[in-house]
Amino acid sequence: MPLRESEAIVLRTTKLGEADKIVSLLTRQWGRLRAVAAGARRPKSRWGSQLEPMTHIRAWIFERENRDLLRMNSADLIESFFGMQKDYDVQVAAQYLVEVTEHMLPERDANERAFRLLVAVLKGLKNWKEVNRPLVYFDYWMLKLGGVLPDLEHCLTCGRKLEREGFYRTGSEGLSCRDCKPVGARMALPTDDLARAQQACSKGLDKWLETAPAGSSSPVRFFLEEIIRTHTERKLVTADLLESGA
Repeated sequence: MPLRESEAIVLRTTKLGEADKIVSLLTRQWGRLRAVAAGARRPKSRWGSQLEPMTHIRAWIFERENRDLLRMNSADLIESFFGMQKDYDVQVAAQYLVEVTEHMLPERDANERAFRLLVAVLKGLKNWKEVNRPLVYFDYWMLKLGGVLPDLEHCLTCGRKLEREGFYRTGSEGLSCRDCKPVGARMALPTDDLARAQQACSKGLDKWLETAPAGSSSPVRFFLEEIIRTHTERKLVTADLLESGA
């Protein structure tokens, strides 16, 4: 049972017994996993703030033979995102990252690009205190990395290039043109907005946040959230909270 080391983001923690915690992590080397942090709930715990949700750490973990749960030996703090809790929208956006990560990424499936994505978007939320563009970027790349990003330029039904807008509704797997518009379509999404978002996502989040005005990317974000709901067949509680607070 070797001791292994990896960068990790703490996603969430749950109580275990009277003194321990189960820590859900996204690691750089091994993907998403769960590990026991012994004594983490004690008043004078050696873990301190290192196990707070959305904390970037370097973790040392033991693999436990024939057990689903690993064991955390120790952790060093790399960066804390605790200060984001002062802003309600940013806090809920960070919780959205956790919810989508746990829905989209299977356990113990190494995905370094998803790890780097999560770190980049957390830094974007922390440094810019903006929700829309970081979440568009996150949704776009989570769908792309998962191989389920829909064609944003052509009609899902007939394949023709979308002209001024695309339509979608709950349960949609992509966009439809006006002629193929589905019954109960929730929204028309301008193709100009889609093109700008797609171009921005291809250049990196930092560059998008630094060089372009905030604008309104909410319609694109709502559409990508709908695709995630459809793909995972799960309700996104935090997305509903963000929308209700918008």
